[in-house]
Amino acid sequence: MHVATTPAPEQDIDALERIHCDLAAHDLAPAEHLVDGGYISPATIHRARTEYGIDLVGPVRLPSRSRALPGFDKEDFHPNWEERTLTCPNGATSPPWKPTLADGQPRLSVLFPRAVCRACDDRPKCTGNVDGKGRHILLLPQPLQEIQNRVRNEQKTRAWQDRYVMRAGCEATVSETVHAHGLRNCRYRGTAKTHVQHVLTAAGTTIIRLSQHRDDGGSTDPNEARAPASSICAND
Repeated sequence: MHVATTPAPEQDIDALERIHCDLAAHDLAPAEHLVDGGYISPATIHRARTEYGIDLVGPVRLPSRSRALPGFDKEDFHPNWEERTLTCPNGATSPPWKPTLADGQPRLSVLFPRAVCRACDDRPKCTGNVDGKGRHILLLPQPLQEIQNRVRNEQKTRAWQDRYVMRAGCEATVSETVHAHGLRNCRYRGTAKTHVQHVLTAAGTTIIRLSQHRDDGGSTDPNEARAPASSICAND
């Protein structure tokens, strides 16, 4: 089990790169890493695969959708990466998109012509406005947009959900270390000493689980309903 200690304000997704780097440096990078939504984005999926050969599995955030606007999502539009255009579900094609930035990250700005959207019967539930503007969409760069579309579709399937259920093993580990071993109560001051506490807690948890292990894969604790463990757990 890899143990990483980070300052409390640090976001989960910011710790992932160092975890993968440390694992790869010790030749321990897993083929598959199951994570929760705090660690996942198209960019982290792409970076884990291209830089470390890790298949990062987790739920990509779905687009926000108002109940009053049940219309088209970005995934319903079809990009032409060579022509740099986007085609809507009703067949209208945008002018070439323009590079832009959103939250400091590269994006592709697509704006459909106002006249085309005004003439469309689906405009009220597509553009979400009443002043006749055309639909505006921000695309990710091609490899990231393709990952986002693919994972959003896959995570709706039973096959993906059956694969991701293994993540329950990580959640069980978090629950055990927090409630049974006091992981979130620091006994020392400073990151270095706190990290030692985390390492010892992880080692103790592993010893306890090994002592409860049976040859048939069950547990010696009759009150314990064990969930399967995932490839690794990344918790700060």
